Amino acid sequence: MQKRTKESASKVDYRLLYKKQILDYLEALKSKDQSVWQMDEAMKRLFCISDQVIPVCLSKLRENDEQLAPIICYALEFANDFGVVEPLMDILIMPNVSDKIKARILTVLTHYGIDAGELPLDMIMNDFDKIASDSMDEMLDDIYQDPFLIPYILDDLYEFSTEMKLAYIMDLATLKDERAILFLEILASIHEPQVASYAIRALGQIKSGKALYALEKLKGKISDDNLQNLVHRECQRLKFQGITEEVFEPWEKLMPPSKVYVSAIDGLGSRVLWIAWKNPYKSRKHCFMNIIMDINVGIKDCWGVSNSTVREFNASIKDFSKTMFVSQCDLDYAILLINDALHLNKTKGRPIPYQFYFWKNLLEQHCGIKQQLYDPKFADYDLDLIKNDKECFKSTFELYDSSFFSDWFIAHPRVYDYAEENKSKRGYILKKMTYKKMESLFSKFSGELIEPIADRIKRMLQLSADFLAKIGQDQVARAALCAYLNMDIKPIYYHPFIQRMIIESIKVALSNMKNGFDMRHNFRDFEQ
Repeated sequence: MQKRTKESASKVDYRLLYKKQILDYLEALKSKDQSVWQMDEAMKRLFCISDQVIPVCLSKLRENDEQLAPIICYALEFANDFGVVEPLMDILIMPNVSDKIKARILTVLTHYGIDAGELPLDMIMNDFDKIASDSMDEMLDDIYQDPFLIPYILDDLYEFSTEMKLAYIMDLATLKDERAILFLEILASIHEPQVASYAIRALGQIKSGKALYALEKLKGKISDDNLQNLVHRECQRLKFQGITEEVFEPWEKLMPPSKVYVSAIDGLGSRVLWIAWKNPYKSRKHCFMNIIMDINVGIKDCWGVSNSTVREFNASIKDFSKTMFVSQCDLDYAILLINDALHLNKTKGRPIPYQFYFWKNLLEQHCGIKQQLYDPKFADYDLDLIKNDKECFKSTFELYDSSFFSDWFIAHPRVYDYAEENKSKRGYILKKMTYKKMESLFSKFSGELIEPIADRIKRMLQLSADFLAKIGQDQVARAALCAYLNMDIKPIYYHPFIQRMIIESIKVALSNMKNGFDMRHNFRDFEQ
């Protein structure tokens, strides 16, 4: 018999132990009703157990465990490891794995950029039509019981090609199911004429007073003339069939938003907005939406949480406050910002994230949403006095000493050229310059990198001054307002705020170069 040496003892295989821990953990999650935030926290703890999580999850899928499949697939998405794609593709063609599990796997593959429409689904699944029908029926039952599942479906739909989106809506239309009314109403409000028109027609296929009621509501939400005409025709079609309106208000128990928070504008021209409600379907739970708004494109991203506690919401705000100033605000101000962002989406031709349309539906229960430019008037300030205040104008140089503007710098490869040219011989600091050389630097830098985006900086200053005024930061607000009002100065490098922006941009570039990062070579590390 081989003796157990000290060396062999150190090579004990703990994989079986880890496998049991992982499986026990997955089993415990299976029966829990958790929010997305809670699930993500649970996933973080799961992946801390060992590096065997992915192999164990894949193994359970191969074993055809339908009960664990939803949790496992969530974990495989959370892992964000493209190494799972190949083994998942292998599992797809295994005959012993059920269609139900394969359908779950397809959602994971979609997360990793695989177009399910390009796969031979009829060959992969035993009865693709049945699983598709069952999945659709299951989805409708789920969203009828909990409408807050709709945002996640919208996220998936957003990634589909136009053809797949239309085919999906057509499948919904064939069911002629009342449970789909709210979902179709939201799809009908999407700013994509083809998608909206198919959703409107699908509503017209549901011979129900609730569907007629939803169509009538759309008349006040849709601005496109062609879509308006289509809504009118579908309403008339249902009325000719003897259908009369039946009130359908899934949000009748929804109270006005309980909390609204907005962040300051960062150096890229982005800010975040949070709006929270009491969940009308679950007591002592809250739902909240997050919107990322960008000065260049409008609404850039949107997501939400439907099953959160007040503590979790406050924790989310607190975490974000570590990197950016956040303040509570009133709903009216938030709506002005949303309207402005939507106006930008329209003028810039930037698509709106599908999930936004769900949360927009909630907002519209208590306030109107429209695409409209926001132009703050600063009625409490003497604008002429502030613009011509020379001392205030000089003080705009010190705005960078405030946390509200500390990250306002230009991120561009050319900045690194300027940094290289103007660094000290002793190290990565700006060398001392004569006034003439400094003016030359300001002139060249602003002509190349500031003037092309001067309008953007001006708008950022305007909205920042407005925000600062609303949160009671009067002194900083006045300086920001002065900086904004003097953005038409010629040449622009005479502007103290712009001068400081140039200096800070070069300092950031020098610091990055010292730490081994150079935007000229590591562009992806700095992409905006």
